[in-house]
Amino acid sequence: MKLGFPLSPGRSRVPAAIQQAFLIGTAESSLSIGRRLALLGVLWNESYLRQPALVARVEALLGAGCFGKRRSLTFARDVQFIREILKAEGYRLGYSRRQKRAGYYIAGRPPLDLALVKRIEAAVSEVSPEQISVYSRLTPAQRVRQGASLSDRLRRQAARRLKEENPQLGEAEANREALRRMYRLER
Repeated sequence: MKLGFPLSPGRSRVPAAIQQAFLIGTAESSLSIGRRLALLGVLWNESYLRQPALVARVEALLGAGCFGKRRSLTFARDVQFIREILKAEGYRLGYSRRQKRAGYYIAGRPPLDLALVKRIEAAVSEVSPEQISVYSRLTPAQRVRQGASLSDRLRRQAARRLKEENPQLGEAEANREALRRMYRLER
């Protein structure tokens, strides 16, 4: 079913950036719209993900429990909604049961969005074989300590910047705000 939506590209004089801001604002005020938009974004960027992986990715973006108490039913309704939207725009949401490529996919889309592939390639190119060799010799405890150390250093740096921007902030407040921003915690 195609709705004659007045803000559709080509029919509107409202700039795309304003339409995008409107959509984001609407998604932030409605959990179901935000969840469906997040799910569509994941499906658009990554193919062959099953329900548990899709739910986990959306919950990582919106918070645990965003699918409610009846997670499977909510997920099924969201997938059906997305399937209809994609169909109206000439795309098809499918599900593969093949061994190495099982899960949802949008027909015609690559397994990973090209922009995502480029970001992964850039990240991998920064890792040298020497770094991998050194890291592989670390014990699990040393690896955890190294990761925690990096996280602490980033938090301290963010807190220092916050204090520079707001000199009235105390040390504890700056650290709390840095953590809230890093982990997108609610106030």
